[in-house]
Amino acid sequence: MVTSEPNHSTISNNPLNEVSTIMHVLSNHAYLKHARSLMIVLMIAGLSLAIACGASDSDSGGSDAAEPAAEVDEALNEVSRVMFVDKIFTADDYSAAGWKQNKQYDDISTVPEATEVYFGFYNARDIEVRVYASHDSAATAGSTDAAADIDQSFREGGQVGASNRGAGSRAVTKFKAFTVVGNTVILCELSLDVCVELATAVGG
Repeated sequence: MVTSEPNHSTISNNPLNEVSTIMHVLSNHAYLKHARSLMIVLMIAGLSLAIACGASDSDSGGSDAAEPAAEVDEALNEVSRVMFVDKIFTADDYSAAGWKQNKQYDDISTVPEATEVYFGFYNARDIEVRVYASHDSAATAGSTDAAADIDQSFREGGQVGASNRGAGSRAVTKFKAFTVVGNTVILCELSLDVCVELATAVGG
């Protein structure tokens, strides 16, 4: 009678196979756990980026909304002009055009970059003439100062042309418009039309 020997190799391998299987399962479990952790980290990072972008958009939107200065500039377009940018004028040129000089201010320290400042009349309207060394000076410092003189009313809630005073806000007359004329700036008592009329007479 032949009896078969038990397969010792098979029996001895079975525990190793079980251990290998268990290790494989544990390895897969660890991988899945790591993958879940990685996904959570990525989701948090994505949410943080979205919040940051939203805050940036909100900031830019806020800056676009706050533009009272632009409204003031548009309003000043109704009360200011720039004419004869290539010409140089003196107080005598204004006198020859019909402007009547009444006085010259001695202290013009309140009018930045101006070399001379005069007060006079044109067609029965008060006109202040500010002379500068160049058109660039008149168009920058001169225009800014003139705009500030008549722009004060906007800060106080007044209407366009409800103006401040001339000669650095120290004169008696209130001016409602101004025009940059070559190297000069003229401030006019009632309206821009008076400025343009005088500037045309001087430049013509």
